Amino acid sequence: MSDNKNPITMKILISVVTLIYGIVPAIADINETHLLNPEWSPHARVHGAWFLFFGGSMAMMSLFFLWVKDWIYIPCFVGLMFASGFWVAVLLAPLYGGSLTDPNGIQSKVLGLDGNVFTFSIVTVILLSTLVWKRLN
Repeated sequence: MSDNKNPITMKILISVVTLIYGIVPAIADINETHLLNPEWSPHARVHGAWFLFFGGSMAMMSLFFLWVKDWIYIPCFVGLMFASGFWVAVLLAPLYGGSLTDPNGIQSKVLGLDGNVFTFSIVTVILLSTLVWKRLN
């Protein structure tokens, strides 16, 4: 399964988006509007912490495969599964009363898009582009 000698630029791009989905949610969500929200039930907090640690663990595993094994496919597929979870949650949000932002939290916009949508769009495009490029070469 080794796809040796992957371009360093590709590996750096994959590393950046992997760190984005593996670390940024923890930085953004360990606060009073999310994981430490006093209105959340203790059970909901466990699910929130579980999600954050799982994302970080998957990112570490992906970086291992990318840099130690020089594999491209596994890190891309793992990242796309993580991003797909975000997209499904956003698309289904009206069904369960979800929202992209907390009314008491930070309302981030980038180029007119919600900050999460903008960020996960970049993650998704880079990972899909990498897979297409790898498949064609």
